[in-house]
Amino acid sequence: MGRYDGSMRMSDPNGPVLGVLVDLTEERMILHTDSTVLGDWRLSELLIRGEDDGFHIRVEGEEAIIQTNDDAGMALELGLRSASPRLRRQMASRNR
Repeated sequence: MGRYDGSMRMSDPNGPVLGVLVDLTEERMILHTDSTVLGDWRLSELLIRGEDDGFHIRVEGEEAIIQTNDDAGMALELGLRSASPRLRRQMASRNR
C-alpha cells in the first residue's frame, strides 16, 4: 500500500493546518508528522468520504479533513465507492 504527503485540519475551517504523511499499510491508516504519530487505526474503524475539499475522515467522534499529493491514488487504494464529482473524474482518469 502507499504513502501520501498531504495536509490535515480538523473540521473547523479556521483551525490550524498540519503537514502530514498518510501511510496505508496492512489494512491500517497511520497518520504522522515529521516527529509525531497522530493516529494509527484499522481502516474498518474509519468512516471516509471523498469530498471536494479532501477526504473527510471520522474517527473517535472527531472529523479530520485530509488533502494529499495524490487524492485519486489514495481513493482507489482505499476502495472508495462514493466520492465528489471532481474526485470521481480524477479516479476515472487514473484508471485509464
